[in-house]
Amino acid sequence: MTAVTEHAQQNAVNEAELSAPELIRLLVVDDHAAVRRGLRELFEDQPGFVVVDAVSCAEEAIAVAEHEELDVAVVDLQLPGRNGLSLGCKLKRLANPPRVLVYSAYIDGLLAAAAVVAEADGLVGKGALGSELCDAVRGLARGRSWLPTVPWRVADVMRRRLDAEEQVIFGMSLAGIAPVKIAQTLGISESGLESRRREVLRKLNTVDQGLAASDRRRGRSAVRARQFVTDVPAH
Repeated sequence: MTAVTEHAQQNAVNEAELSAPELIRLLVVDDHAAVRRGLRELFEDQPGFVVVDAVSCAEEAIAVAEHEELDVAVVDLQLPGRNGLSLGCKLKRLANPPRVLVYSAYIDGLLAAAAVVAEADGLVGKGALGSELCDAVRGLARGRSWLPTVPWRVADVMRRRLDAEEQVIFGMSLAGIAPVKIAQTLGISESGLESRRREVLRKLNTVDQGLAASDRRRGRSAVRARQFVTDVPAH
């Protein structure tokens, strides 16, 4: 069982207290045709799952989400243009937002922190079994969180790099507090909060790039530094 699954199950309320839609309407977003096809086949084999569409980029995903009723969007982290976390932020601004499940080839504490700041509802590794991925989708459709715990070392490093307002945003996001409540606490608009979230994600980028460079200098096998935020305007 993965750490993501363990955390999600430990922090979930009793499943009997939650209700899932009769049909879980899914959007798949991945720029690789073979992966999109595989995910569509996996989900369509599950009772109660309906794949509304499978698209290759953020722009196509937004167009679908603006016109279709969706329960869960399954989004690859690395997309051309607006990446998976930035796409998730945009989807959360829609009138009827889907739950957002991000999946990535490599999951660590920094990505967990970035997913929390970006308002993702779940995070799953690409190495997860198909059954684990489907369990995550069902959990999100029932209103559960499927995020790994952010290690205290990562949280400590980030707090030392953030200004006072960013520390509040980071801490309240880790606590699962809704964006509207965070904005009210800080006395800023939701669009202002979005800008501040992007700055926190940029600082996570800097930490990630520094760790990757350090590993290369030491001759270690390093994961390529990831982009947790792109410069596509949040509109």
